[in-house]
Amino acid sequence: MATKRLLLIISVVVPLIRLQQPAQATESQTKPVNYTESQAQPVAEDTLRRQNWSLSVDEWSRYKSLMQGIRGSISPASISPIEVLGTHARTNQERRRYAEIWARMRHDDAERILAFQQAYAEAFQTLYPNEPLIDLARLKSNTPAKPTLASGERLLVFLQIKHCPACETLVQRLLQQPAFKTQQIDLYFVDTQPQRDDGLIQQWAKQQPLDSARLKQGLITLNHDQGNFFKVTQQLVGTMPQVFKLSGQTLEDLRL
Repeated sequence: MATKRLLLIISVVVPLIRLQQPAQATESQTKPVNYTESQAQPVAEDTLRRQNWSLSVDEWSRYKSLMQGIRGSISPASISPIEVLGTHARTNQERRRYAEIWARMRHDDAERILAFQQAYAEAFQTLYPNEPLIDLARLKSNTPAKPTLASGERLLVFLQIKHCPACETLVQRLLQQPAFKTQQIDLYFVDTQPQRDDGLIQQWAKQQPLDSARLKQGLITLNHDQGNFFKVTQQLVGTMPQVFKLSGQTLEDLRL
């Protein structure tokens, strides 16, 4: 009788065990792994930054490692990954490669800035054709400086050809100074474009006291700016006129 009772208990318990085991196993196998948004966002942003700089995973890892050392402690926050990797290049070939990448990026960015600068100048003159960018009457008048030029030095004069009486006044004053009679003066018009505005420059020149002999000798040149103002000042826009003295590779801002 006892044997029958034992068999009865076993026959009831064993099926219950079999029913419970698959349920536990299924629960552990199908339980999802949840990542919070705060955990995933930094990873996605880091990947996006790496892709924006066109760097491989290894390059990006090395850049981040370098920024944990002296480079990150003494460099400005705006330093680019390309500059970091180029500065810490391990071979001359690697250094040249990063230098070429950086040069192309800076060149392309300068082209974009210059295109926007030209669009801005045209938009301003379209919207406000009779309004100067700066009201010169509100500026304090200073005694004009009397700079001199040594042999081989030259003046770079940046002007607006439209709506800039101060530009014409400055040019006339420069041409009348004895110190500049035999030195080169290069005039750059920041609001003109080649071919389109050639006639406008010629018309402007006829209205100024320009020495035809100096023009023929190249001591006075008339030029479209074509980005030179940005290269000299690193400024998108500026108040005209502006004058710089070029001595060899050195530029000096003259407050005339």
